Amino acid sequence: MPPRKSPPTEVLLDVLEALPPGQRLWVRGAGRSLYPLLRGGDSVRVLRCGPGAMSRGDVALVRQGRQLVAHVVVSTEPWATASLVGGMDPPGGVTLGRVVAVRRGQWVLPLPRPFRPAMWMTQQALSAAWARPESRVVYRHVRDFFFSGWSRPLRRRLVGPLDVRLLRTDDLDALLAFAGEQLVVSPGFLRRQLRERWGLPEPDRRGAAAGAFDAQGRLHGFAWVDSYRQEALPLDGFWVRSLVVAPRARRMGVATRLLGCLMAEARRQGEERLYADIDDDNTASLRTFGGMGFRPSSPELTWRTNLAWDAAGRTKALVVMERELPP
Repeated sequence: MPPRKSPPTEVLLDVLEALPPGQRLWVRGAGRSLYPLLRGGDSVRVLRCGPGAMSRGDVALVRQGRQLVAHVVVSTEPWATASLVGGMDPPGGVTLGRVVAVRRGQWVLPLPRPFRPAMWMTQQALSAAWARPESRVVYRHVRDFFFSGWSRPLRRRLVGPLDVRLLRTDDLDALLAFAGEQLVVSPGFLRRQLRERWGLPEPDRRGAAAGAFDAQGRLHGFAWVDSYRQEALPLDGFWVRSLVVAPRARRMGVATRLLGCLMAEARRQGEERLYADIDDDNTASLRTFGGMGFRPSSPELTWRTNLAWDAAGRTKALVVMERELPP
C-alpha cells in the first residue's frame, strides 16, 4: 500500500511536534536538503524521536525556524548535523525524528540503521570533495553534458507529458518543493505572492505565476510576471520576474509554453506590453525571449532599469526586452 499523502506544509510542523515518540509519519516538504539522495518533491518517513535516540550516520529531520531539513548526524557530543554535500548546519535547530525511508513517486528507499557507518562516510567524502572548486567545475560539466540535446528523448520519456497552467493556491507545496531545488526566492515571499496576488479569483488576481506540472503534480518549470512597483522599484508595467526550467525538462519547449501562458494572462489583466530584464551573459534566456517576439527596449529604459537594480545592490548588467501583447 503506498504511503498516505503528507499534510500540507503549513500544518506539518504542528502535526510532527504533537506526534508521540515512536510514531511514524510520511512528510513532504524537506526540499532537496539531502540532495542528491533527496530531491524537491520527495517524501521522507519519520520516526518521531529526540537526539538521544540517534547515532552518528542517522538521518535526522530538523526544524530550522519554520523550515524542515533532512540531514546526516555527524556528531552526537556535541550534537551536529550536515547536508550530504555541503557544510555543517548552524546550531539551534529542533530535532523532530529519524528518517527511516525516502519515497520518490512509487519507489521507496529504506534507510536501515546498519547503513549508518556508510552514510556517515559518504557524507564526509562528498563534503570534502565538494569543498574543492575543481570538483564543482567537473560536476557542472557532467551535468551540462547529461542534460544537453542528446538526452532529450530519454528525459522526455522519464518526465512524461507536462501540463503548463497558471498556479493556484493549492499548488503551494509543489511550488515550495521546486523553489527549494531551483530558485533563490525565499519561501515566505512565494507563499505571500501565491496567496495575496497570483492565486486570487480572476477579477482580483494581480500578476500571475505559471508552472509545468507532471502527472504526479511535481513542478518542472516555473515563471511569473508582476509589477516591480510593489517592491518600490521605479519601473512601470508588468515584468517577467523569473523563468526557470529544471535541467531534466530543458530543451523541451517548456520555457516558451510558460511565457505564452503568462503573456495571455497579462493581456487578460489589461496589460498591453510585457517587459523582461535578463542578465547580459544569459544567452539561453535571450534566445528564448527573442524567439517569443521580444525585442530590445529603448536605451533610456535599459539605463533606468540598470540604475534601479544597481541601487538595490545588483551588480550584473541587464538587457531589457519588451513585447506588445495582441488583444
